[in-house]
Amino acid sequence: MTSHLVRSLFACLVLGSLATGCRRPMGAPLPTRSTCRTRALGLGARDVLSITVFNETNLSGDFRVGEDGAIQFPYLGQVSVLHLQAGEIAEILRHRLGERSSDNPAGQNVLRDPSVRVETREINSRRISVFGQVQHPGVFPHQQCITLTQAISLSGGFTALADKNAVRVTRVDATGTRRTFVLRAEDIAEGRAPDFDLDPDDVVFVPESLT
Repeated sequence: MTSHLVRSLFACLVLGSLATGCRRPMGAPLPTRSTCRTRALGLGARDVLSITVFNETNLSGDFRVGEDGAIQFPYLGQVSVLHLQAGEIAEILRHRLGERSSDNPAGQNVLRDPSVRVETREINSRRISVFGQVQHPGVFPHQQCITLTQAISLSGGFTALADKNAVRVTRVDATGTRRTFVLRAEDIAEGRAPDFDLDPDDVVFVPESLT
């Protein structure tokens, strides 16, 4: 092998490494996957609840959470539900609709022994955005423990131009710090890398492949 050929091959390797580095930046260190499973996400503004008070049709129906984090409920007026789970809201309504007593000072004497069920019908307060080289870019509801691969699926999957192993997820934490994670989505889909849990308001961007 001539010295000229050696130098040429070395130059190609260097240029290839630089191009790959530009195309696939390292990004922030990935968080552990336990985050999603150890944090309960409660309700927020614009979410919709389905509330059933058994045998009381006038107290049952769908209720939208206001911008102040409360619903307007018959006989009770404003009931704050911000950051609460459906079961917690059901318990609050049961106590407040029930008979007032020393054990239940918040009771409004509306019903003697109410039975209440609360279900989440719509999640509008927590969203994720998916843009770039996907079939249907847009904003989608954030469900508990939604992952990167699920978000890509919601957006219709990758286009033919997508760089599947340079997907960026941008996140702003509670302190206002912005971090960008670079993920190998194709490796995740093929089982060579763990999936990535998305937080509310995460922005997923799929770049175009340079090759």
